[in-house]
Amino acid sequence: MPGLSSASLSRGLLALFLAQLSSSYAGQFRVLGPGQPLRALVGDAVELPCRISPGRNASGMEVGWYRPPFSRVVHLYRHGRDQDTEQAPEYRGRTELLKEAIGEGRVTLRIRNVRFADEGGFTCFFRDHSYQEEAAMELRVEDPFYWVSPGVLVLIAVLPVLLLQISVGLVYLWLQHRLRGKLRAEIENLHRTFGQFLEEL
Repeated sequence: MPGLSSASLSRGLLALFLAQLSSSYAGQFRVLGPGQPLRALVGDAVELPCRISPGRNASGMEVGWYRPPFSRVVHLYRHGRDQDTEQAPEYRGRTELLKEAIGEGRVTLRIRNVRFADEGGFTCFFRDHSYQEEAAMELRVEDPFYWVSPGVLVLIAVLPVLLLQISVGLVYLWLQHRLRGKLRAEIENLHRTFGQFLEEL
C-alpha cells in the first residue's frame, strides 16, 4: 500500500511538472516588427505593423506601443479594449489599433496626421500574464516637398511676381501704343485745321 501511494505520488508530481513545462513553453513567443524603417509624410497617416511568432490568438493579451526613452504610451490595448486614458497627450485622438487579424497574433497601429515630432523609435509589445516580449521599429517623417530642390522652391516663390510684372509691362505697352496712335491722329487733325485756317487767310 505505501509503495502504491509512492508511485501514485511520483506520477502525480511528474504530470504536474510536465503540465507546468508545457504551460511555460506555450507562453513563449517572439514579437516581430517591420524589418526596415517606416516612412511617412507630414500630415499623412502611417501604419506600424507588429506580430507574434508563432502566430496565435492575442485578443486576451495586453498589446501596446510606447516611445523610448521615457516609455510614453502611444497606444494601449488591455482587457479586450483600447485604454485611451493612458495615452500620451500628443497621441490622443490620433491613433487606432487595427485588430482584424489579432486572432492570428497580428495587429497594426495607425497614426493619423503625422507630425515631425513623431519621427524616431517606437516599441511594440505583447504581454501574456507575466511573459512579455517586444520589438523596436523606426519611423522617418519627411516633408511633402522634400524632393523639390531649393532652386525650384525659389522659382515657385518668384514666378508669380515675374508673371505680374510681365503682365503690367504688356498692359503698359498696349496703352502706350493706343495713346501714341491717338496722339498722332490729334496732331494730324491739328495740321489739317491749321492748314485750312491759313488757306482762308
